[in-house]
Amino acid sequence: MKNCYKCQSEIQESFKFCPNCGSNQTELACPSCKYKNEPNSKFCQECGSNLKETKKPKAKPKVEIIEQPIPEFGITVEFKYSTSQTFDFAVEEAMKFSTFQQIGEDKKAIYRVNVTDDQIETLEPLLENLKGWRNRKVYHNGEKVLWDSMFSHQWCYGQRKASYKPELYCFGYENNYDYNLWGCIQTRLAFREHSELFTYGKWLNTKGDWEFDKERISHTLEKNLFQYRFCPAMNLELVKDVLLAFPDKVNPSKDDDWKFIKNYGSQDGLKITEKSSFGYVEEYYVNGAAPASMKKFLTQISKKMTRKLPNGIIE
Repeated sequence: MKNCYKCQSEIQESFKFCPNCGSNQTELACPSCKYKNEPNSKFCQECGSNLKETKKPKAKPKVEIIEQPIPEFGITVEFKYSTSQTFDFAVEEAMKFSTFQQIGEDKKAIYRVNVTDDQIETLEPLLENLKGWRNRKVYHNGEKVLWDSMFSHQWCYGQRKASYKPELYCFGYENNYDYNLWGCIQTRLAFREHSELFTYGKWLNTKGDWEFDKERISHTLEKNLFQYRFCPAMNLELVKDVLLAFPDKVNPSKDDDWKFIKNYGSQDGLKITEKSSFGYVEEYYVNGAAPASMKKFLTQISKKMTRKLPNGIIE
């Protein structure tokens, strides 16, 4: 027989718990010195260690992500883990680049590739798998830029590759020959009679001398093409060449190759007074000058250019 450590009731030696108060009768081994203490002890009778202290589980070691500087040159595409179904495909495509980097592990990993500006087309398969992602970034020459400002050309360039005649697509081949000598349909300054292109200028006098505003044309081209400047098919030197070959001044009153652009419903511009074929006087206002024959005009410009245009643009 023995006495309970807590209530002192007499109990059997083999009892692990007191039948009267329910207290534990098992001796407590000190975690430090292994001395066997009475069950109700709070501190070790041998070394004084706290017997009630519970050990905290060891925290998992944190994976340290060592930041890698963004390359100072070229285009750098960076992305993180995504629940998208295309994540594995994106990683697979990224690993094909010799510049591929994986920084960190598992879901905290950062994936990065870098290419030169003239290699942007090689990114197409990777970009296809990153569509709609949030965890993606792009840098140009070390500076973070907006995704769309770098890759706005994707959809249009995709249309070009799928075109029947890709080499003519950017010149307006699939827009009912909406001629575009600039070499990019995104200029939104097509070579057609009612294009704004032929209204950018001013009348020098009342005799019909019209001067094209090449500075305004250049500004509009630069503004409209800015977000497509990284398109693999873009040729800014061709744009400059066309503008250089564009006429400075014309006069539809004297030159049969040109005609006035009537300003219907408005009295802005130059007032023209002439006799109609029926003998009565006709008055109207004009706000620009357009070629009488667009095909002939384009042929004249192409002959003045230093760069040769692809065959089939002017038909």
